[in-house]
Amino acid sequence: MHSASETSHISPQAEQKSPVSGAATGSRTRPKGSSREPSGIQVQQTLTVCTRCRQRKIKCDPGLPRCSPCEKANAQCEYFDVTKRTIVSRKYVVWLQHKILQLEQELAILEAEDRELDSELAVRNPGLVRLKESEETKFLGPSSGIAISRVVMNLAKQFSDSKSIKQIISETKVKAVEEQFAEEEAIAVPENPPTPMYSEAPAVDLPSRDLTSNLVNLFFMKVHAMYPMLHEPSFLRDIDDVYHGGSQDAFKNFALRMVIAVGLQRMDKQFAALADAYYLAALKFLEEVVRLKSVQTLQAYALIAAYSLLTPTRTAIYYVIGAAVRLAEALGFTDEATVGRGSRGQPVDALELDMRRRLAWSIIVMDFGLAHSLGRPSAMSVNQEDINLNFFEIVDDEYITPQGILPAPGPSIKKWISMHFFKMRLLQLEIRKALYLKKRPEPIDDSYPWFLQMEQKLIAWRDASPLEDTGTGLDKAWFNGRYNTMVVFLFRPSPQVPKPSSKAALKCYDAVQYNVLMHREQMRRRNVETTWIFVQSIFMAVNTLLWTLSYEEVRRLHPRPEVEGYLDVGLESISLSAERWPGAASAHDLYLNLIEAVLKVYEKDGDITISADS
Repeated sequence: MHSASETSHISPQAEQKSPVSGAATGSRTRPKGSSREPSGIQVQQTLTVCTRCRQRKIKCDPGLPRCSPCEKANAQCEYFDVTKRTIVSRKYVVWLQHKILQLEQELAILEAEDRELDSELAVRNPGLVRLKESEETKFLGPSSGIAISRVVMNLAKQFSDSKSIKQIISETKVKAVEEQFAEEEAIAVPENPPTPMYSEAPAVDLPSRDLTSNLVNLFFMKVHAMYPMLHEPSFLRDIDDVYHGGSQDAFKNFALRMVIAVGLQRMDKQFAALADAYYLAALKFLEEVVRLKSVQTLQAYALIAAYSLLTPTRTAIYYVIGAAVRLAEALGFTDEATVGRGSRGQPVDALELDMRRRLAWSIIVMDFGLAHSLGRPSAMSVNQEDINLNFFEIVDDEYITPQGILPAPGPSIKKWISMHFFKMRLLQLEIRKALYLKKRPEPIDDSYPWFLQMEQKLIAWRDASPLEDTGTGLDKAWFNGRYNTMVVFLFRPSPQVPKPSSKAALKCYDAVQYNVLMHREQMRRRNVETTWIFVQSIFMAVNTLLWTLSYEEVRRLHPRPEVEGYLDVGLESISLSAERWPGAASAHDLYLNLIEAVLKVYEKDGDITISADS
């Protein structure tokens, strides 16, 4: 007789016959009233009695591909599949077992490939940052450096054998840092006026003429050397028109107050609230200037962007630059074929042509800089060949007139500096396109010839940088620092090459150790503007230094005391930047815990594999 349940459980002996144990067709036993298996309970597989044994009323067993009675009789062994409502051969069960084995092998291969892709995911996935629960989430892409921050945190978890970053930075510590950040924010957020950084109301009166002259000179020296957005002689005449002629021209009044605001920014942090007062005063004239849709409108956008680089403003710089790029393209200023034409197709004069080129280049470079720093799309094309626009004249503004370009004794150092800075942005664009955007067939690692060619371009750019700075602070050391930043951008983990070689890591270490010392020296000498991009570069240097420690070769050549010295310098720079940017002090405290965890890598041997799990 057959069993009462008319089913035969698969025995251990039968499991040994099959390639994959426990795999068979049939029903799955479940507790009554349950529609799904509880977690952790193993499902028992069963086989239905074959049709031949059922008809003969003899005991059947779960043998595969045939039961024992069918095997002895050399008969076909089949059973009725209730689900399919048809008779199925037991050979089908064997086929299923082999199929499962094949799929498991394929899955193992795919999982191995996924592990290889983990490091790419760690650097390709964007960051979504929100400083407060009530704030809108901010997008940061791979080129922003957010990716290497994620990599460093994952490395910290590995080095400290922690499963979560919360095990490295305790809830108590996080709460203390959040309270500290709130205190810093209360000193710096516009919603809490009057404050050291923000003004409650716009400035009513202009400063004295002498003070304005000093502020204008400071603007020309510190800002205009990088972004030549104004024609200096023309602007000086505009100032006289406002001070002595009582001009009510919207652009003249806007530009004057913005230059005063930016100049006050550059003087000292104690003038931040006063600078904000003139910024607010300038905004009253902005709407009329925007309606002009001309060179003056682009100048207004560029002045707002210059102010926003140094102070957290009420106006989002990303949107301002986006509007400026769209306007520059609509006016035809970004193409050499149209930049020299007036509204009716007539040629424009030499001064107008030069200003159009200067404004277009300034806006384009600001756009590329923001896209690079935030890891966001740029409004302009990422193909350099699509930028068909000549550079502006490389002489001082006094030699650029509506009638033509006058003979000059030599090139302008300030114009040379700005052009060299613009060329740096184009090099960054080339790297970003190759390594940080769409995945390409090559390069697949940093041994490809493209890396050598790109590195040679960077070296040529560094060697061609101006030797003098004429008081701008953009000296040879500054350009060397920017060169090192591009070296890191080239060789650190990227979506295209997520696992750089130890040689690449050593290049990054050498670059950031120079920059860490340079940043601290620049801040001590006060010859650099503490822009948010500058603060970001400090964070990137510290993060990159920590990442390089995952390579045994870096640890072998650079002992722990040396690395700790550089990290202390980097933390000092972060503390100094807190005077201008809220939140840096709390970031300093979080770095203390992160660094302590990462430095435990010196207790381990070999290279450390980066995981994308967070």
